[in-house]
Amino acid sequence: MSALQSWRFGRFSRHARVGKQGGQSMTEFLVIAPLLLFVCFGTLQFVLLYQAKSTLDVAVLEAAREGAVNNGSMQAMRAGLARGLAPLYARQASADGVSQALAKARTDAARFSIITVLNPTPAAIQDYARPRYYADQAATYSEIPNDSLMYRSSSTAGASSGMNIQDANLLKIHVHYCYDMYVPLVNKVIYYATNVIGTIGTMGILSREPANVDRDPYGAPKNGDVLCKVKLADGMATGRWPISLDSEAMVRMQTPLRASAVSDSPNPSGN
Repeated sequence: MSALQSWRFGRFSRHARVGKQGGQSMTEFLVIAPLLLFVCFGTLQFVLLYQAKSTLDVAVLEAAREGAVNNGSMQAMRAGLARGLAPLYARQASADGVSQALAKARTDAARFSIITVLNPTPAAIQDYARPRYYADQAATYSEIPNDSLMYRSSSTAGASSGMNIQDANLLKIHVHYCYDMYVPLVNKVIYYATNVIGTIGTMGILSREPANVDRDPYGAPKNGDVLCKVKLADGMATGRWPISLDSEAMVRMQTPLRASAVSDSPNPSGN
């Protein structure tokens, strides 16, 4: 073989190896691309979940403040919660966008959130609630006194609650809220995983639903959330796959807490 032939053969061999390596790289990319895309989508959804949890923490504090200045009114706390959650629903930087976000937040706060008053407890209300007549309203309310707390004895504990009146004037609430995840595919996978629903597909990711609609249209969740669960058919049709978020806040009452106000807006019972 002449020198020219050797050079041509070596060049052809190098090109063949480069072409083979390029084809192999393309095959590897096609195999890994779906997984890489899913990881990117998953990262985005978890960032949005962190944002939602941070927003909920602020909203719950807003709700507690509303309750503190409105006699512990559940209706007022739900309104405060909705105002705090409104940023999650904002889609336009305009007055109309703000109004639409607040309206949507109010609807979801009424339908998909449970506000529980952890303090004062029913026992504390029983210990300290006293009837008080309001002449301007011509009405009498049973309420925990809120005036002159610094001069009231802190060493006297209620017979049923075991707490003093200062502690009985602390409003502590817990909020259970259903947040709609909206990153495609990942939202469904997370929903199935958190609710422990069946096996996630046998012919690929979520290709076959585990639900027997005649038996349980919710997919027989092993860790199902009463408020945040959805029928699988509805989830596929609407793209709504919620996850529960929880938060607590505590503030001092600025008005007397009324037992009747705590129950003036009932919590949703779930689906």
